Amino acid sequence: MTYENEYIENERGLIISWTGNVKGEEVIRSYHERSTLVARLKGLRYMITDYSKALSVDLTPNDIEIMSQIANEASKHNHAIYGVGIMPTDVGYGMARMLQSLADDDKTGWCTMVTRTREEAEAWLRANLDENLTFNNPAQK
Repeated sequence: MTYENEYIENERGLIISWTGNVKGEEVIRSYHERSTLVARLKGLRYMITDYSKALSVDLTPNDIEIMSQIANEASKHNHAIYGVGIMPTDVGYGMARMLQSLADDDKTGWCTMVTRTREEAEAWLRANLDENLTFNNPAQK
């Protein structure tokens, strides 16, 4: 497994951290796993998907289409999620923007952003959700 889910219970957040060589089928499987946990999905306020430690990300346009379908379906359980994807590479950033256009905020009700760094992602969430978010980082408390 090349990803880890960390639920930040007190902030109602989820951080998905990817490492190693990431394949499209793994990302799709992670989308399926998260979307089937409906009770947890209903309670989320924010989600960070962080690819900054991935060695490579191998996604096809078809993978992006499948991911957008899963996201659009999952949004029926929670229309109020703030989601940010961290994609440091040009190709990854472009793929994330493609996903953002297919799982459009107008369809999902979500507020989404794609950034290059974790710092940008956290700053965006603090500015839009709550300036006191710590993302379970003791140094931020």
